[in-house]
Amino acid sequence: MRTLCCPDKQQQLWADCEIGVIIHYSRGLLGMERLDGVPCEKAADPARLTPRNLDTDQWLSCAKELGAKYAVLVANQRNCQGISLWQSRSNPYSLSRSPYMNGKFDCVREFIRSCKKYDILPGLYYQVGYGGHYYEKEKYRTPGTPEHEEYLRVTQGDLKELWGNYGTLFEIWFDGGADSDVDIEDLLREYQPEAICFQGPSGHGKNVRWVGNEDGIAPIDTWSTADINVCRFDGTKKDEEIGRGCPGGKFWFPAETDMGNRKPQAAGSGWGWAPGEEHLCWTAEELLERYFTSVGRNSNLLLGECINDEGFFPDSLQFRKFGEKIREIYRKKVAETAGEGPVSHVVVPTDAVCRTISIMEEIRWGERIRKFRVIAETEEGDREVFQARCVGHRRLIPLGEIRAKGFRLEIMESEGRPKIRSFAVYG
Repeated sequence: MRTLCCPDKQQQLWADCEIGVIIHYSRGLLGMERLDGVPCEKAADPARLTPRNLDTDQWLSCAKELGAKYAVLVANQRNCQGISLWQSRSNPYSLSRSPYMNGKFDCVREFIRSCKKYDILPGLYYQVGYGGHYYEKEKYRTPGTPEHEEYLRVTQGDLKELWGNYGTLFEIWFDGGADSDVDIEDLLREYQPEAICFQGPSGHGKNVRWVGNEDGIAPIDTWSTADINVCRFDGTKKDEEIGRGCPGGKFWFPAETDMGNRKPQAAGSGWGWAPGEEHLCWTAEELLERYFTSVGRNSNLLLGECINDEGFFPDSLQFRKFGEKIREIYRKKVAETAGEGPVSHVVVPTDAVCRTISIMEEIRWGERIRKFRVIAETEEGDREVFQARCVGHRRLIPLGEIRAKGFRLEIMESEGRPKIRSFAVYG
C-alpha cells in the first residue's frame, strides 16, 4: 500500500465539527448594498454603525441551537462596507470612530467572549485582497505608490491585531484566497500556526478549500485530499471540478460548503440582511436537504448568519427548527458497528423502520475507500440501496422508510485495508 496523506489532530477536529456559521453584521448596512462608485469615506463611515440591540450572546446562542461547533465573524469585508468591527489602530474606518458606546465597543472581543460562553470555536474573516470598493483603484495595486504603501500598512497592522490580540482562532477565512503583497504565511506562522484556513496560502499546512458554489451542494464524491494546497480559480474549471478534490491527493485539503441563511435573491446574495426579506429565508426542510448534500458528502457546512442593522439575528426560529431536524436524524439508532475490512454488517431489530444510514471512515489513517455500496437485506432478498466512491469523514444516505433484516457495507475498491469508524442505521 502506498503512503496516504492523513489529517493531523486539528484537521480531524475540524471534520468532527461538521457545522459552522459565518456571521455578517455590517454587510449592506443601512441600505448601502450597491457600492460601485461610492467613496470609501462614505461607504465605510463608522458613524453609520449605531445599533440599538447588538447582542453577540444572541448570535452565538442561535448558533448553538443550530448545532454549530465553530463560528466565523466577518471582521472586515472590503467589498462591502469595509468597517473594521474592532478598535483598529491601523484602519481609520473602525469602531473606534463609531458613536456606539462612545467609540469604545469592540465587536470582535465580544464575539470571542460569546464563543467561549457557548463553547463554540471562534474564527475570523478578513479580506486581504484588493477587490471591492475599498481598494478598487489600480494605484492601490501598484508597488511604490502612496496608496499601495497605505494598503500594506493597514492590512499588516489589522492582521497583527486580529491574530495577535484575541487568543487562539480555530478558523481564519480568506475570501477569494490569500493573495496579497503582505506576507500572510509569515504572519500565520507567528500568530496562528494551528488555525484552519479557508483558502489560505499554499505554505500553510491546514487549508480547506471552497466547494465551488454557494448553494450548499458538494459533489457526490467529495474527497478530502487534492494535489494542490491553494485555492486559485481562473474560471477554467467547473464548480464540480473545484469541489471534488481527488483520491490519494498529496495534501489534506477538505472542502467547506458555504451558503447564506437567506436565498440568493436576498440582500448580498443571501449573506446580508435587509428589511422585508424574511420570506427569503431557507426553510428548515430545504436546509436539511443541504445538510445531506454537504455534511452527508464529506464536507463541512458553513451557514450564513445575517445580523440586522440593530445588531440582532432575526432568523433565530430558522436555526432552531433546522437544528431540531438535524438532531432528529440521529435520535433513534437502530444498529451500529465498527471495524476494518471489506465488509461491515449490522442486524436490524424486527419491525424497525430505517430512514438514514451514516458511514464514517477512520480518517486519521487517510481516506482508503475508493468504491463502495450498501445492501439492504429484506424478506424479498438483497437490494442495493446506494453506491458511490468516497466516504471520508461522513457519508449520509437517506433511505425514505425501509424495513430490513440487516444492511451490508461492501468496500469494492480500497487503498489498503479500509477502516470503518462507524456504520450506523437510524430510524
